Formats: sequence, structure tokens, C-alpha cells
Amino acid sequence: MASRCAANGRRTRRTGAAGGVNPGVARDARGGRLQQPDDMTNPLILVAEFRTDSRYRLARFEGHGWEPVDPQEFEARAHELFPDIDLKDPQLVHWEDRPWEWPAWRPGEA
Repeated sequence: MASRCAANGRRTRRTGAAGGVNPGVARDARGGRLQQPDDMTNPLILVAEFRTDSRYRLARFEGHGWEPVDPQEFEARAHELFPDIDLKDPQLVHWEDRPWEWPAWRPGEA
């Protein structure tokens, strides 16, 4: 959990008892602890607005930039980068609009 230091206002992270590992804490692909954002300004994944001119939605994965993804690619990439992430947690995944919706697409379309 992140908080602000009273002395200098910088972000700090708290860990469990004696600095040990907390069960249920989300970890990144290298086993490092994911910093939990304090508010919606720093989600780990940001999904851009719904558009009908593409079968993809753009998603920004923290530390990896923007990528066009379809529903299956979105979940696979999210779990590749952040294995323990809860994709339904609005503190970790922010949808600009229409959560979990992708534009209609039929095989054979470009």
C-alpha cells in the first residue's frame, strides 16, 4: 500500500509484518511487488475509449506502453506482465468507457 511521507511528501510503500511478503499481494512477471495506486490516476492498465473503426482496443500496460489488443490478447498480456492481477479491480485496471466491450468483428474482416 502506498502512502505519503509526512516529512517530504514522497510516496512510500508499506509491507507486512517485519517487512515480509503479504499473501495475496499482486506481483509482476519478475516476482516484484506491484505498487497499488492510491487513485485512478495511476492504474497498472488503462484501456482507451471504445472505437468502431478497429477490432482492437488500445491498452496501456504500466511500463510497456500502448498496445492494440482484442479480448483474448488483453487478458493474456495482462497476466503475462502482471501474473496476480485482478482484472476486475478498478484500482488496477481503468476503462475509459464501456468496460469489457470490444468492437464487433467477423472473421475475414480487416
